[in-house]
Amino acid sequence: MKSTLNQGRLIRTVVSVLTLLCLLLLPSSRHLMSSPQSFSKRFNRGDAIRLTIWQPWQVGDKKDSGLDIDGDYLIDSGGFVFLPLIGEIKVVSHNTKTLAAELTEKFNAYIQDPIIIVEPLIRVALLGAFRRPGTYLIPPDASLWALVDKAGGPDDDSNLRKMFIERSGRTIRKDLLGGFEKAFTLQELGIRTGDQLILPVRKQFRMKDAFEILRFGLSLLNLYLVITKISK
Repeated sequence: MKSTLNQGRLIRTVVSVLTLLCLLLLPSSRHLMSSPQSFSKRFNRGDAIRLTIWQPWQVGDKKDSGLDIDGDYLIDSGGFVFLPLIGEIKVVSHNTKTLAAELTEKFNAYIQDPIIIVEPLIRVALLGAFRRPGTYLIPPDASLWALVDKAGGPDDDSNLRKMFIERSGRTIRKDLLGGFEKAFTLQELGIRTGDQLILPVRKQFRMKDAFEILRFGLSLLNLYLVITKISK
């Protein structure tokens, strides 16, 4: 019986030592586990933030529950946003957690015990065969289809297979149809603020086109006949 207890104690000791060694020898693993922050959780110049303050608010002295502050706010070139009541605040040095904490402290002067959520947004222009082309704000972890849906979806004559991303006048990604099928996020596709999503129109062969080609062909034939006649 005593021998069995000693063996059990020895096994527990060995397991503890091995566990400690693993933690000491794998610092990178600990770093990955303890630092889940990613691009989508931070704020960048030219992006925007989405501010949400949960209701109901408790009303106290000099505090108002009727404020309408929720909304999207653009980040300027200096990394600042201008918010109601508290004015200008720098956000590019923050992630979602630290910015929410700072805004909670500042808004607490006007709103009692606010529960604040902030979300990063990127700004993307949708051009071409969309029902409502324009510039839209969207979270970077949204899907490509969610972005297309903001513009009302593709037109009936659009060519989804030819859709591409353009940045500073050059194409950075083509063949985006797989992004729909695999539900890639905008971040996974490398889309960021200032990019343009361009959807070309599908070229259709119409009777009018056939007549134009026929007329052009007849013109060439007539020109050939005239040249042949002159050369004789």
